[in-house]
Amino acid sequence: MKRNDYEWLVSQIRNNYATLGRIEKMISNSPALPVQPVQFVQPVQPVQLVQPVADLGGRVQKGFEGNEKKKSEGEKKKSSGVVPSDENKGNQQKNELNQNEQKVRESVRKSALIPENYTAKTLDADDLNTIIGMYGISVEDIYELNAGQEWMLEKGHRVKSAFFLQIMTKAVIQMDPAAFRQRADKVCEKLESLRSAFVYRNVKKPYRVVIRDRHPEINYIDLSDLDPEEFDRRVRSCMEADRLRGFDLERDSLLRISVYKSVEKDTYALIVSQPHINSDGTSVSVLFSELFIGYALDLNGIDKKIEAQSYKAYAEHLQQVDVDKELDWWKQNLSDAPEDPLLPGQITSELDYHMATHFVPFEDEVIENLAALQKKLKVTVFTILQCLWGIMTARMKDQTSMVFGAVSSGRDSEVSDSMMQAGGFVNILPVKISFQEEERFSELAERVQKDFVNAMAHSHCSPLQIQEALGRKKPVFAHILNYHNYAKPKTEKKAEEHVTSGGIKVIGGQAYDNLSEDLCVYFTEVDGKTGCYYAYDDKAFTGIFIGLLGDFFREMLDSLAMITPDTKISELPVPDYGLVEVADIGGRMTRMKTAGILKKHPVFSSASDDELLALADVCEWEQCPRDYIIKGSMEELDRIPMLVQGRAILYGEASDGWNNPFRVFKEGDILSLEPFFGDGKQRDLLIAGEHGAAVIFIRAAVLEGFFKEHPESLFELARVIEKEKRNYQKLWLNAL
Repeated sequence: MKRNDYEWLVSQIRNNYATLGRIEKMISNSPALPVQPVQFVQPVQPVQLVQPVADLGGRVQKGFEGNEKKKSEGEKKKSSGVVPSDENKGNQQKNELNQNEQKVRESVRKSALIPENYTAKTLDADDLNTIIGMYGISVEDIYELNAGQEWMLEKGHRVKSAFFLQIMTKAVIQMDPAAFRQRADKVCEKLESLRSAFVYRNVKKPYRVVIRDRHPEINYIDLSDLDPEEFDRRVRSCMEADRLRGFDLERDSLLRISVYKSVEKDTYALIVSQPHINSDGTSVSVLFSELFIGYALDLNGIDKKIEAQSYKAYAEHLQQVDVDKELDWWKQNLSDAPEDPLLPGQITSELDYHMATHFVPFEDEVIENLAALQKKLKVTVFTILQCLWGIMTARMKDQTSMVFGAVSSGRDSEVSDSMMQAGGFVNILPVKISFQEEERFSELAERVQKDFVNAMAHSHCSPLQIQEALGRKKPVFAHILNYHNYAKPKTEKKAEEHVTSGGIKVIGGQAYDNLSEDLCVYFTEVDGKTGCYYAYDDKAFTGIFIGLLGDFFREMLDSLAMITPDTKISELPVPDYGLVEVADIGGRMTRMKTAGILKKHPVFSSASDDELLALADVCEWEQCPRDYIIKGSMEELDRIPMLVQGRAILYGEASDGWNNPFRVFKEGDILSLEPFFGDGKQRDLLIAGEHGAAVIFIRAAVLEGFFKEHPESLFELARVIEKEKRNYQKLWLNAL
């Protein structure tokens, strides 16, 4: 923005702000008014235009109007006694065919508009109208979301990097793009989950929609001019760019494949990206078998038949589940769970999710001790790991109870083919570890395993439903454990025994599994080594804290050798949890919290996370007790106050003193822009509400620099002030 344009815009905002001040003065001198809660306007969500269903039928009908006209003319000739020629007979036959086609299409169209023709029992006519308006009569079926999908969609709205599953396989394979495309289209035709979309805007509740004709996105990139090291670097960069792109769940194909050709003969990097809401580990195995192995077999003249899959039977099974009864069980099981699920050193970040990782491999002795203890206690390896983790994290908070999430496959055995279906089935179940220091570890393990089995039988509730049933404001858990069945003693294998399958020789790979929770702990294999893989949001945790967490848990695992059926929990090691304080260096938690607060306000929404963190560094916090004067009359200030906690009441200067409250500020409101747009003299009295308030102050000079860097923020500010002016005018008119 040019300097003259910037100064003009500032002058316009200043004029509006001055008008706002004059109206405030008039209101202040009016008889006492009821306090009006006026909030700054939040950004309006874009409204998606939906094509009316009636138009769809109109377009179908219009396509046949010409044929109907020709037909009526032919009938007139026939009635007049004119004998039709061969050409006329041919036209008449075509008209009859067009008429039949019209009837068929009209029948299909009408059928598409009947909610009862779809599996989703909660679907009503309005939501169906929206869905048909988006996809036309190509809609094959509509399903309600399962519990895990509901949770992922809800969480995904609050993180920019939505739940993402990405697999990179480096393989030796002959690549014929046309044949590969044909195979991919066949697989999508048979596996309905790959033809899905998730509709959640402009509908009363979200749905998964299966579309008849939807194809995967396939990209071919030739990087054969790069040396192997540069090739690997470029592929990693492309993987990250693909994740940043994400998915539009309503519009995009939910299967994206990128094929990168390397300098080595028939060697490619194959990258498959999918949203986690529509895929999981089992689904990836099914897709790899049907697509890549099936393609390789096709090239060798072997026809690998693709079995058609439908989610319908499983969806109908879920409709029979008594969710209310399951929620009653969860309310009883978690009634005494801690209210605050956060770990020490963890903050709830409003900034964009950015994954960082840390891997701690298990020693061979630890793996052997896990297997031995499993036999002694007659519980699963995952149960033992859950108990050790729960004891450790509860002690870190000086508690005897901890709740975390555990990944469940979500595939009920009652539906026979669900174990090999592609699609998003996983759910996250709360796991409560509650113990007494003097009880035996074996008793805890037995109880935890029994509780987890019961939880699996009540696994059709989403974490959000459980939270609402418990009446909690905070989530039930704030981190997740995920166990991959790899924790077993190592045995020697020849390299070639497991790298070749169906004509594909796998020579490397990498997986990105983002569940978008602040911390996910995977008990899995990385580069052939079993261990703990910590995937975390580096805005919620520091690397120092995660490193300490890894060290603490390794100490717990080292104690496995001494655990017997009679070992008490108090005999397990207690790491130096005081070191956790080191993880919050330089007020990190306050800094992250401030940046998250700024990001929620429309004026700062265009700034990057780094810019918001830089602003947070120069913000000043003040805790204001009840009736504290946040800003006073005629006081010179150069700071912009923003309310972050509690409420504040604005009193106007009336002719008989400071006695006319006319506005309540709520959390997130900018309390005054006088230092920036006014004459620097406060004319109003702002006092903290009944329960006090917390305020952050931004220097006016810093804010001016921000506006120059982000002129679009000035337009947003102008809109906010204009809205405020209209609200004040209404308030003044009401006082007349």
